[in-house]
Amino acid sequence: MELKDFPRWLNLGELLPEEVEVFLKGSFNREPLLEKVEEFAMKNKVPILLPSSACFLRFLVSVLKPKRILEIGTGIGYSTLNMLYALNGKCKVITVDSNKGRLKVARSFFSESGFDVKVVNADGLLYLRESIYKGIKFDSIFVDSVKSEYPFFNFKVQSLLAKNGIAIFDNVLFRGYLCRKEIPSRYKRTVNLLRKFLEHVKCYPNFVSCILPIGDGLLLIKRKRLY
Repeated sequence: MELKDFPRWLNLGELLPEEVEVFLKGSFNREPLLEKVEEFAMKNKVPILLPSSACFLRFLVSVLKPKRILEIGTGIGYSTLNMLYALNGKCKVITVDSNKGRLKVARSFFSESGFDVKVVNADGLLYLRESIYKGIKFDSIFVDSVKSEYPFFNFKVQSLLAKNGIAIFDNVLFRGYLCRKEIPSRYKRTVNLLRKFLEHVKCYPNFVSCILPIGDGLLLIKRKRLY
């Protein structure tokens, strides 16, 4: 098969039509390093944020201006760099991933960017538990990890959010399969767990949430303002 037979590796649509993602990719200027990361991802078939999600994440972060960011699921650092560029590096970022190979690539890109990033090679769930134990708080938490593990993040992410913090989960609509009756057998477990996760989210006390049908589906969670 040729690369064109793998639209995901071409950084094209999961929910939005491919031509829409292509248009959005050209609608905002990206730093040369980010274009370099995109080329690496395409060549090596590494999943990264789709253009619509990357554009939204950058805009959201630039508005919120979080001082402390936790990322679960570094990959090769594409999302991390998008957030850092949005804030001109004026934030503290901790990014966690268990894949040593991809972290090695991410570190090289971080070094090239000149941004200060704390990279942690660890299991995301274990890191969340340890952070709760230490009483650490974050202004923003971005999760792009193993989708079948999302239900087990449940109250952990909320516990780590600062007073006005916001959490963002990527891929929550999982190629649109959450909205369909017919699901390929290899994805049924992941889809069922994601459905449970989204049902749990609706019941979180003192939190509001919103699902945005862009990229592969983004979930935003924020603590309610108590008067």
